[in-house]
Amino acid sequence: MTTKNFQTEYININGLSQYMLHYPKEGSKDVLLMLHGGPGAPNSYISYYLEPYLNFCHVVYYDQRGSGKTQIKSKTKLKHHTWKLMIEDLRETVRHLKRKYKTDRVILCGHSFGSMLGASFLEKYPEEVLAFIAYGVVTDVNAQDQHFYTTLKSNVLKNGSKKDIKKINTVNPSFPSVNREEFTKGVNVLSELQLKYGYYYNDYMAIFKKSPILGFKDFLQFPKGAKYDSKLIAEVEYQYDITHMTTYQVPVFYILGEKDDWTSSVIAKKYFDTINAPVKDLYWISNAGHFVDTDQPQEFSEAIKDILTQI
Repeated sequence: MTTKNFQTEYININGLSQYMLHYPKEGSKDVLLMLHGGPGAPNSYISYYLEPYLNFCHVVYYDQRGSGKTQIKSKTKLKHHTWKLMIEDLRETVRHLKRKYKTDRVILCGHSFGSMLGASFLEKYPEEVLAFIAYGVVTDVNAQDQHFYTTLKSNVLKNGSKKDIKKINTVNPSFPSVNREEFTKGVNVLSELQLKYGYYYNDYMAIFKKSPILGFKDFLQFPKGAKYDSKLIAEVEYQYDITHMTTYQVPVFYILGEKDDWTSSVIAKKYFDTINAPVKDLYWISNAGHFVDTDQPQEFSEAIKDILTQI
């Protein structure tokens, strides 16, 4: 399918038909591969919103195994939805883009869960990409979840209604270092309260709902995808900690929202300060939270453009 601004395709990767959305830029040799968060939260649906800002290089979004249009098309089975397979999928995706655009200048740009996928990919296949950009960065899940919980609880206790104070007090004080059931209960409460107390974001859902690629099947997929995501979260996300990896073989760049308490930018910066890389740089974006790209698209794109001049 081709339109005035974008192209879409399905590529067979490791036995699965996987969806990619392209915004080509004639004359560019740089390919920005966007790795979405979640897991299961494809940013292909918001690509149209960012396109006017990221119009200086090829930009590619792909719905990961178990997510979005890839899942609708291929119906990934639980046993085929693993961290190892996602890393191998990413390798084949990068290689496909190199062939398609006739360039070796593929840059990973990972948001949240995508930053986890990107960093883990670089542990195994650093030679495959030119550089790594991360935003809404996950480094140490337990430390960042604890920061999010304590920050949110402090705000609710200070400014919340009696009803919300009662809710926050139902969360085990040892969160997130509790059993899986208690953790899930805590996440549900925090998710409910985060939009009311201290969680900064643009109207992400309004942007999402206006997507030109959003259809009825996409809406049906989101709740169905939860069971696939839960397996992956149990395998990886509860214990993810990349802080042991302090040497990168490629340039590394962080774009952090000053108001991101969800995946604490403060903790992400502490880790960033410890790493060694051929080139590294950090960009702070004011009035931006976890969704830096949609919160402040102009500042986000300017950071990306500056990064490309450094590599």
